[in-house]
Amino acid sequence: MSFSANEIAGLAQKAARGAGFPPRQAELFGAAAVHHLAGGGPPAALDRALANATDSPVLRLPLLIEDVLRALTLTGPEVTLTLQPGDEALALAYTGLINIQVDWARIDQSEDGLPRLTLCARSDTPARPRLPARIDVPAELVAHFGQLASETYVASSGASRDAGAGAGNIDND
Repeated sequence: MSFSANEIAGLAQKAARGAGFPPRQAELFGAAAVHHLAGGGPPAALDRALANATDSPVLRLPLLIEDVLRALTLTGPEVTLTLQPGDEALALAYTGLINIQVDWARIDQSEDGLPRLTLCARSDTPARPRLPARIDVPAELVAHFGQLASETYVASSGASRDAGAGAGNIDND
C-alpha cells in the first residue's frame, strides 16, 4: 500500500500515543517512522519499538538528537555515540530528524559489544529534505498502527456527546 509521508507520520504518531507514549516522543516517532520506511528499514522494527511504553527506543532516541548536536559542538564534524541495545534499528531514522546536514551515518559495535552510532555532520548547514512523495507500507503494519491508534478514541456515549465529542446536532443531516 502506498501512502504519503504525512499520512504515515500521522498514523505512526497516533499509534505511539495509543501504545502509551508521551505526545512529544510520539510525534518524533511518527517522523522517524517515515525516515525508517523511506530508507528501506524493516517494518518489524517499528512494531518492536511500540511494544513496551516503559523501555523503548521511542523514549530514548529523541535524546540522541540532543546528544548529537551537543557532541558536534565539542568534537567537530565526526561524532560517535554508544546506543542502548535495541536502539540501533531506528537510530539512523532519528538522525534524519536532526536539522543539520548529515553527510553519512552508520551503526556498528564498540569493543565491548554495544551498538554505536557514528556520523559526520555539518552543524552550519541546514538539512535538505530527502523523502519520497509516497512510501510503500505493508498492510500488516498499517493495520497494527490503526489498532494502536484506536486506543486513543473516546467511546461513544451520551456523556461524551454532552462534553462535545462527535458531530453536534446541527452537523447531522
